[in-house]
Amino acid sequence: AMAEHSQLIPTRWHRRRDGSIFPVEITARHLMWHDRPTHIAAIRDITARKQAEQTLLDHNRELAALNTELQTRNEDLDAFAHTVAHDLKNPLHLVVGYAETLVEAGTDLTGDEQADALNNVARNARKMNNIIDELLLLAEVRKTQVVLRPLDLARILSDTQQRLTDLIVDSHAEITLPATWPIVLGYAPWVEEVWVNYLSNAVKYGGQPPRIELGADVLPDNVVRLWVRDNGQGLPSEVHGRLFSPFTRLDQIRARGHGLGLSIVRRIVEKMGGQVGVQSGEPGTGSLFYFTLPQLD
Repeated sequence: AMAEHSQLIPTRWHRRRDGSIFPVEITARHLMWHDRPTHIAAIRDITARKQAEQTLLDHNRELAALNTELQTRNEDLDAFAHTVAHDLKNPLHLVVGYAETLVEAGTDLTGDEQADALNNVARNARKMNNIIDELLLLAEVRKTQVVLRPLDLARILSDTQQRLTDLIVDSHAEITLPATWPIVLGYAPWVEEVWVNYLSNAVKYGGQPPRIELGADVLPDNVVRLWVRDNGQGLPSEVHGRLFSPFTRLDQIRARGHGLGLSIVRRIVEKMGGQVGVQSGEPGTGSLFYFTLPQLD
């Protein structure tokens, strides 16, 4: 008479004669042979199976990463469609309207009325051009791998303010900068775009007149937080998490604006290894928008 009971022992590791380690699967059988207990163990080299399992695990990880990238690209495409449908359509409608007015009633308009119509055409055309530039920048960020280099932040801020001269002058904004900047690593054209976005938002949505302060804080682990503080109405904490998403338009919260700007800032900064965020206290205390970059060792 014979009774049998099998037991699968968890994977063990054995050493070959050459010293290499390999995984084995051990199956132990406990037999009763004519009322006498007998134990038999079968040892199987499962190296090939473990390699196949690891390959499958690696493929699953790659698939998860591709799915994440695909989701990000879908968000970008959705943001593109959203922008074309809304942000481009509105100024285009105004350009067409003013142009048709000039064609149909140009001789009946006074000089001031003609100048006002032309100024509106030019202003809305510039708005469309800025949106197109942002979309091109978004495409560049998504496709381009850049080398991070030490940045001259003082020069970048000078170029930023030059680009925003008309906005700063027209709003009578007062901008305070630190005497010196830490040296951070980044890609200068992209960092300038971040400053342009943050600073233009601070001017547009700050106090009357805007009082804006820029600064930098050196954090642990060689990280620098660069920030812009305005004197506007501030933002409720429940909207902080939505500000940097592609579908959030600033005019839904506090003023007119278009929606890709802050989402592009997030894409840019994350591509350079940093993070973005906003801090805002009680209403009327203003907001602080920041981004982080690695500090030069």
